[in-house]
Amino acid sequence: MNAKAVIFVQPKQVQLGDITLPASTERDIVVETEVSGISVGTERWAYLGLRPDVAFPSVPGYMAVGRITSAGAQAASKGWAPGDRVYYFASRLAGEVEGKSWMGSHVSHAVVDVCGARGNGDLEIHHCEKVPSDVPAEEAALLGLCAVAMRGIEMAVVPVGAKVLVCGLGVIGQYALQVCQLKGASVTVTDIVEDRLKIAESLGATVAKSIGDLAPGSFDIIIDTSSSSQVVNSLFPLLKLRGKFVFQGWYPPPAQLDLNALHQRLPSAYFPCAHSAEAVGAALEWAAKGWLKSAPLITHTFSPEDAAQAYEMIGAGSSDFLGVIFDWRKK
Repeated sequence: MNAKAVIFVQPKQVQLGDITLPASTERDIVVETEVSGISVGTERWAYLGLRPDVAFPSVPGYMAVGRITSAGAQAASKGWAPGDRVYYFASRLAGEVEGKSWMGSHVSHAVVDVCGARGNGDLEIHHCEKVPSDVPAEEAALLGLCAVAMRGIEMAVVPVGAKVLVCGLGVIGQYALQVCQLKGASVTVTDIVEDRLKIAESLGATVAKSIGDLAPGSFDIIIDTSSSSQVVNSLFPLLKLRGKFVFQGWYPPPAQLDLNALHQRLPSAYFPCAHSAEAVGAALEWAAKGWLKSAPLITHTFSPEDAAQAYEMIGAGSSDFLGVIFDWRKK
């Protein structure tokens, strides 16, 4: 079976190309993709050639929504059926793009093993979840990033009444503030992009336009999504004694952290990675109940044919976008 795929040919070179999918087995479902979401942080670093776990040529992406067109016997026995809307993490690939990265969801059609363990070793990475009928595909395609935020929040154990600072209001930061609010925390946010602050304020957060406006020792928990050592160093003094710091971003090595600023605060630090099946399922359920808002986070929708344009925008580090998706129905 052939499919169209967004392909990172080499750093900073993207094309929509043809790939051959592996033959499906009794363990697999075959999915026709409707929408796939771009993980702006992860895929930006991969596009720039700075992720050591991504080789070229490779198919990026790890968030996609589509409908099952066929299900193998073993998959069907577990309740997967043609017509089901699903959210899948990555697909099985073949040929020259096989094994070049752990991603692979920016594809027109996907072969997904739904009979293996839901986890992937100790990281407990999800593979596929059913999408509630009342969650639009466009919104569901970003919810994996909510699950990423949830892992850091779970590790830090955010209690009711905690004073939380979220620094960096990309999609993960916007979801982090919503999840912390659902847990009963008081959330303050900061970012240098005015439009992102406005979205966060509309979601109920207290806004600080500058880190310098915040008093030292104000927060029980700080969640950083900036991926900037310079920003992180400026956040350390804001942590209370015995506070918790969540390094939610991916920090390109070498990271120049001023750990002396933390030394006398007796902090706990957390370094979350990836997201669990349970978190993805919870995010989809919360979205169906209206507890999570995703629509305000979507700023750009691209046809897959315009993938090069999308990544050029993302790679330039522009602040004019937030959530970015590919609509495969427009191909």
